[in-house]
Amino acid sequence: MSADAEIGGGMREASGDAGRYDSGGRSSSKAVDAFLVRSLSWLVAICVATTFILAYFRHISDVWNFLSQTCTIFAVAFALIGAVISRRLTKGSYPLWTVASFGMAALAIMWLCLTDSETVLFLRGIYSLAPVESEVGPGFFLADILMSIAIMLFASIGVIATVSAMLGKYMPKLLVSVEFGNGDKRTAANFFMVPDVLDVERVELDPYDDRGDFDLESLLWLTAYTFALGMLVGTMLFLNPVVLETVPEHILIRVMVLISLFLPAMVVPWQAVRNVGAKVISAAPRPYYLWTGAKRRLFTGFMALGLFFFSFIIAIYYGNSVETMLGYYAQYLIPLLTVSMISGFMYANCFARGLSDNIREEFQVCREAALRKRGRA
Repeated sequence: MSADAEIGGGMREASGDAGRYDSGGRSSSKAVDAFLVRSLSWLVAICVATTFILAYFRHISDVWNFLSQTCTIFAVAFALIGAVISRRLTKGSYPLWTVASFGMAALAIMWLCLTDSETVLFLRGIYSLAPVESEVGPGFFLADILMSIAIMLFASIGVIATVSAMLGKYMPKLLVSVEFGNGDKRTAANFFMVPDVLDVERVELDPYDDRGDFDLESLLWLTAYTFALGMLVGTMLFLNPVVLETVPEHILIRVMVLISLFLPAMVVPWQAVRNVGAKVISAAPRPYYLWTGAKRRLFTGFMALGLFFFSFIIAIYYGNSVETMLGYYAQYLIPLLTVSMISGFMYANCFARGLSDNIREEFQVCREAALRKRGRA
């Protein structure tokens, strides 16, 4: 059975309660989310198996060759998911073609920048890690730009949709376990970096805040945090003297651009917690907002700054020029900003409000169930 057919079947089965999740008007239906949650483990398993099978038949032994192939396969897989569910996304303030047009324009600019530096993303990425040959014709570049734009645009949709589906199912339970969990309580508290001195009395969500049809705040925060996280990851590679000496420039940039497609998956959970205003009520005079701890887990400012300067000094010590390192950043900035903006725009337009509504409703259901269970105990 095809993925689209399974989604359609799931929708018919869940038609009785799908409207509750669609009431926010910013996400796919509950049936689509259930399909994504159900399919994620299979998707990952298929991608991993495909990677090793191709590596065996292509006799891949180089780590970066293997990593480039792995990133490409995962990007294509999530692009297929994004293409299937994009037709079923509820419309936000801006129709999908507007978002797609913005994304295609940004990705076209990104492609031109990378092609100028001999980094073709997909058409050659799956077959070879060699730079673009000078004798290739215009048809090659036309096919590559169309393929790159389609895969990166739909992969962004697929990643955001999958993460939103997982959060809609598991985040309410995780929030409730901060208050009611037994062995899980400490684990959940550690996950959100709740200070040990706080004696958790209860977990609450801020009152509903109607942010309008387009969540501009989510767009700005998600774009900024994804960009910052990408710069942090890039620093670990661009200022690594071993990487600078052993990995060709076009390979490193290609891998980083593909990895950046999945960076929003690390930021969306904290943005979702921030949007619902999840907080711990204790004897302290002020509540402790869980997203602040989650943000500290994702970013540690002094650590990131220290990592940058330490890596910079080490790279200079090993004889790498400042121009070379700045060149990597210059090539990576436009792709990273492009992916960050597309993901932020897509999340703010199609997912933010619906996901927040779903987390709020499921949180109340889980909390009431936990209260009843405690009463029976």
